[in-house]
Amino acid sequence: MSFIQQIANADARRQSEYFVPGQYLVVINDFKEGKNRKGRDFVVLETTVLDSDNPAEHPAGSSRSWLCMQDVDSTAGNIRGMLCAVLGVADSALSVDMITAALTPDEETGKSSIAGLRAIIHARNVMTKAGRPFTLLNFAAAADDAETLKDVKVS
Repeated sequence: MSFIQQIANADARRQSEYFVPGQYLVVINDFKEGKNRKGRDFVVLETTVLDSDNPAEHPAGSSRSWLCMQDVDSTAGNIRGMLCAVLGVADSALSVDMITAALTPDEETGKSSIAGLRAIIHARNVMTKAGRPFTLLNFAAAADDAETLKDVKVS
């Protein structure tokens, strides 16, 4: 197979870019599971920034991801919190069916059922127990017609 044909047949590689501190209005592109090159299972939330209070780092139109490794103790709780926030439901209302729907690709689109939702992300740095900075994300639901941070209450 020629190199041109190899390129034609390859999946495009997209370098993930992660959130830095700031506030963002995003649209969710997908939410899915996968494996990294070392075989570790992960969950990733892929987004497009609609508006940002940090346009130098995350301008409107940029793609940003939130990646969580499934073998980390805090991942299940972090994912549950994100789903409750973006779906606008109480913790007690999040069902196994809702979680399954969010992580199961739609047969027609191949995307998560939460693709297309808008969310507010507040990212801030915290120090880990090991003394390293870590960017912690807090999520909130945003109206379907929100276009800028001014359209949503950011606290």
